[in-house]
Amino acid sequence: MKASVFINSHSGSVQSAGADTISALIAETLKKADIGADIACGDPGTFKEFCECLKRPDDLAMAVIAGGDGTFAMAAEAFAHAPVPVAFLPAGTMNLITHDLGVDVGLEDAIEDFLNWKPRKIDIGWINDRTFLNNIVFGDYAEVAEAREHLREAPTLEERLGAISEAAYTLFHSEPERFVLAASGEVIKVRSNMLMIANNRYTGAVEMRPTRDRLDRGKLALYLADSRDGVELVARVMEVLRGDIESSEAIEQREVTQCRITAENNPVTVAVDGEPIEFDSPVEVRIEPGALTVLCPE
Repeated sequence: MKASVFINSHSGSVQSAGADTISALIAETLKKADIGADIACGDPGTFKEFCECLKRPDDLAMAVIAGGDGTFAMAAEAFAHAPVPVAFLPAGTMNLITHDLGVDVGLEDAIEDFLNWKPRKIDIGWINDRTFLNNIVFGDYAEVAEAREHLREAPTLEERLGAISEAAYTLFHSEPERFVLAASGEVIKVRSNMLMIANNRYTGAVEMRPTRDRLDRGKLALYLADSRDGVELVARVMEVLRGDIESSEAIEQREVTQCRITAENNPVTVAVDGEPIEFDSPVEVRIEPGALTVLCPE
């Protein structure tokens, strides 16, 4: 019996502690339970190679992934309907999905405890053929997310300042875009600089981190924000982060199982679990109930 382990070496907590240290801690935890470990460290670009373990499941007890929300979103596609459960170890910035799964500790504490976690089925969201576990966001929020990625990857001070300027420019010049949503037999026309779709609805927030009380309702939550400029965009984002989304008079909410979104701009940039990705418009969004088996605290 063994576990296949992938460590995203670009994740913040992994960079702080060192990939070798995190690898050794995970190997030690598994060894105590007499579970062998195949451990791979790398960036998300090497993740597909790691997923080859699914083709050899005979002696595989579990998969273990240390990373952030973007890494876990990629894992959802690879491990959908897989015969083994997946343990997500929080090593990113927000760690939204792990918090919603009840993992309220840091990376090293999670490593000590994950063998005590129990299997649970959760829903997977899809935008075309890409998976998401938290949310997807259209509009200038996605452009700001792209600037954030440039900042994170910038190797020089000059390039970091350029990324900050890029984000500031987007907010200062933010304008609404036109979207047409087709869902549940209804056509909805939206003009906004922020349109968000969540994999199950948000019900609150903890420490400026939006939370969901369930991940298995089998529903997409549409959030149509009344937001036309940079100031209103920041205000809507703050409502989400503070947990005021359900009481907001500026955010219309609906629940569906699938929808089609046609954007005014084509291609359209969408923040998928925080990662900016370009899609051709229109895009198809759907939810697949109970498609992913994860390990999490009871």
